[in-house]
Amino acid sequence: MGCYPDLYNYLFGNIMNVMRMRVSVSLWVALTVSIADGAAFLNTYSTNDVSIVAGFIPDSARIIVGEPLFLTFVVTNRSEKPFEFCRVNTDIFDFTATNTAGIRTKQAFLHMMDGNGPVSKVTVAPGKPFTSRLLLNGWCIFDEPGDYTVTCRCKVGRCFTETNSFISLAQPIVTVFRLSVLPVDPNRVTEIINGWRKVVETNGPLDEAAQALAEFNDSRIIPPLAILVEKNANNYVAVKALARFTNAAAMDALAVVLKSGEDYEASVARAAISKSHQADRIARSFLPELTNADSNIRIQNARAVSWTGSGLAFVALRALLHDDTNEVRYAAAESLGRLGDIRSIAVLTNLLNDSDFQLRLASVKGLIALNRPFRVDWLTPIIRAAHGNEANFRSYHDAMVLMSLSRSDQAASGLVSCLDFDNPSLKDWYNFYLLQYIGANLEPRYYHYYKWHHDANRNGTEEELADNRQILSELKAWLQKERKN
Repeated sequence: MGCYPDLYNYLFGNIMNVMRMRVSVSLWVALTVSIADGAAFLNTYSTNDVSIVAGFIPDSARIIVGEPLFLTFVVTNRSEKPFEFCRVNTDIFDFTATNTAGIRTKQAFLHMMDGNGPVSKVTVAPGKPFTSRLLLNGWCIFDEPGDYTVTCRCKVGRCFTETNSFISLAQPIVTVFRLSVLPVDPNRVTEIINGWRKVVETNGPLDEAAQALAEFNDSRIIPPLAILVEKNANNYVAVKALARFTNAAAMDALAVVLKSGEDYEASVARAAISKSHQADRIARSFLPELTNADSNIRIQNARAVSWTGSGLAFVALRALLHDDTNEVRYAAAESLGRLGDIRSIAVLTNLLNDSDFQLRLASVKGLIALNRPFRVDWLTPIIRAAHGNEANFRSYHDAMVLMSLSRSDQAASGLVSCLDFDNPSLKDWYNFYLLQYIGANLEPRYYHYYKWHHDANRNGTEEELADNRQILSELKAWLQKERKN
């Protein structure tokens, strides 16, 4: 290791900067990993013309039962050309731990689905490091005091046609270290929670703070997590951790998620608030803002109060359907559906013939949220209204998207029925975009879209027009067959 002094000074300087951010979390034991110690966790690996130094460096070699332990995965490129590898989430990593009797710890199974998702490519420039922070507790459960041997593996995979990466499974990056797990110490737990609270308050690594705090089933994690979701209401780990509790402080924190979080996080918050029987209380906190002079605040609070599922919100949301601002009315229609109140069905159904197509679309979304059986005739009139009328293009487009997302077995036939079967024009956009969304269904697929001739700047040849007529004829025949079935 001593042959690369400049590399290690650079590499460990960066790592130690990361660790210093957590010094308040590590007051109980001095940070185990020093620059000199860190080198012992790394090894040199070669593949093709690339040489790397890689391994896993734990933040500490001594913890208490239940204490979160992060490791830093490091890859430093020693070569003159980039080193590339691919991964899906954390699927390239594997961790096991055994006690002195050789018995493996329980597995956390938090990463079972990590192989699902998009592939991402990591490029490590010459002379530069790549680091990734990993919570060991997400793989191994240390629920008994004792000494453990932890084995960390990374199976770096080749990126499709890339030639400078490891062949998957052939040469894993491996680090083995000893870990001492001491009995639970209440004072130490307090220090850890307070330390991560400081990380949150000072805008340190919020994702790590959420993961660390979530390891404790202790109500003292609620205040720092409440601060965290104020900063980022879409931190799923923090939201899930807060949802474990039922007290008012936790529900007040989750109320922030209803207002600012994305749908998935808001749905988790809604379930917890409902379970704690505090939906009405939370709803009352949003209701006064539905008459705020700022339309954006009215929209935000309409969405938030609908996530509570409280019947107290129905009358106020229905009143917003008559708001002076269109966007507020659209938000109110969607919110009525999200509210889940059976009274919303009749209200939204009555809006399906409104002259405002965007309000109709919002009502359809509301009815879908209410789990009403989807009907294509909710949307086909909106699509057809754009024929020869470019002013309705936005509604036409949004209706096609909603039809495609409905997952209805009638979606494809509904879209095909909107085609102008007598118009093979290359210039006209109406049939062209319809074919794109028709193709998104399993049947009749993209075949017709790719064969269609479209050019907004010319009339087209007789042969091209004939091809388009043939496509329309085939789709018309397909629709007739579908209707018979």
